[in-house]
Amino acid sequence: MTTKPLIAALSALMLVACGSDDDSKTQDVSLKFSASVSAEAVACGTRTTLVGKGNSGNGTAPDVKDFRLYVSDVQVATATGEFVSVKLAESDWQQKNVALLDFEDGTSSCTAGTSETRLVVEGTAPEADYSRVRFTIGVPEALNHLNQETATAPLNTGGLYWSWAGGYKHARIDVAGWNIHLATTGCTLDNNNENLDCSKSRPNRPTYTLENVDLASSTINFDYAELVSGADISTDTGGAKGCMSSASDPECATLFTNLGLDLTTGQCQGGTDSCDTQTWVTVK
Repeated sequence: MTTKPLIAALSALMLVACGSDDDSKTQDVSLKFSASVSAEAVACGTRTTLVGKGNSGNGTAPDVKDFRLYVSDVQVATATGEFVSVKLAESDWQQKNVALLDFEDGTSSCTAGTSETRLVVEGTAPEADYSRVRFTIGVPEALNHLNQETATAPLNTGGLYWSWAGGYKHARIDVAGWNIHLATTGCTLDNNNENLDCSKSRPNRPTYTLENVDLASSTINFDYAELVSGADISTDTGGAKGCMSSASDPECATLFTNLGLDLTTGQCQGGTDSCDTQTWVTVK
């Protein structure tokens, strides 16, 4: 007589457990990326496409030297649902919630780069029909001030680090005579060079939300021509050649607008979590 309620209770528990298993199913997520100069694919050496307003308004053909950037906080969402985090697969290109994208192959003009390239971010997310993607360009603050010499890949990559106080270069996009190094600025050290204070820093980490993404076939493209649209990459009017993320560098004003960042604060324009005013990242 007492076994029937027990059997019923056990059956109910099994049903709940099965339902929980279904709810926890995951799927592989692979986001493909590319880089271009307008319609021309980025490659080391001189591109033929003219960009910016150099050469009396006719633009300049950029001689690509480097094109690498970190992406972090990768998220996906359905057409109407909430964004969920993609759990990145651990590899030499990805750790925790940050991944390195590398569009240069160390040949021709890219002598400071590496032979390996990386055009994808891989991980898992709960099963769903995703069509929106959100990510941030840059190393998260929690990882931005590691010791590069002891950090694990990809945060030990050469050429993408300024200093302990300066942190990582969130993006390094160089052409001959004109460099773009996007990084957090304004972190300070005390007189003993021990305690780091980033409370008044400019984060300079743009966050982008992209719609109508087909995870199976879409490619997220970074267009250098759009990034430097309105700039003159054939000359420099102050500071380092190009833009080193300084709010006082005259070359940074146009670039930050194209990135969707406020030059003064280093935050997304309008104070939102997504730099929707950006013009250089699109879905193909």
